[in-house]
Amino acid sequence: MMQRLAIWIVGILEKKGALRSGVSRETYIYGFDIAIYTFLSTFGLFLIGWIAGRPLETALLIFLYYTNQSSGGGFHASSHLMCFLTMVLGELLFLISFLLPYSLLACIGISVISLLFMWIHPLVLHPNKSYLKKKAPQLIKHSRQILLVEIALLIIFILLNVPAIIQTISLTLLLSAISRSVPILKHTGIVDFS
Repeated sequence: MMQRLAIWIVGILEKKGALRSGVSRETYIYGFDIAIYTFLSTFGLFLIGWIAGRPLETALLIFLYYTNQSSGGGFHASSHLMCFLTMVLGELLFLISFLLPYSLLACIGISVISLLFMWIHPLVLHPNKSYLKKKAPQLIKHSRQILLVEIALLIIFILLNVPAIIQTISLTLLLSAISRSVPILKHTGIVDFS
């Protein structure tokens, strides 16, 4: 459905002469397909969090998770539907965690382990992005800079004693680390998702 919408949008833009020559039609369709999916899935995730009474925490979860995924890579599902369902599962686990008693020590432990894992594995490139291997040193540096910002954010909210945000950052780091570990485990043959 999203691809049909992307094809329709590209068709309209072609008729208006709004597309650059030299860029394939398939590239535009792919770009619009991803943009539509990202918008709809983000809206869906936010809606779930809002219904659960955690809109601020959900917005922070989405922002930090997308940032980690974009900067360092991670799990890529085989379809938009599987991607969305995987993200919903992670979000539901995140939301359920707020029903458990808050523990600053547990949040710090989860954060330290997750951050260490992502520091050791700052970049996991999807096979479709192998062309980025030349830029790996810059991408690794960028990924680690983002981790440093996240550490600073966590420390600030620990000092301010804001449990909901501390828990959100902690669990987002955990979900990001899990996402990043999946292709690593798959590549080593420890896990097979086929």
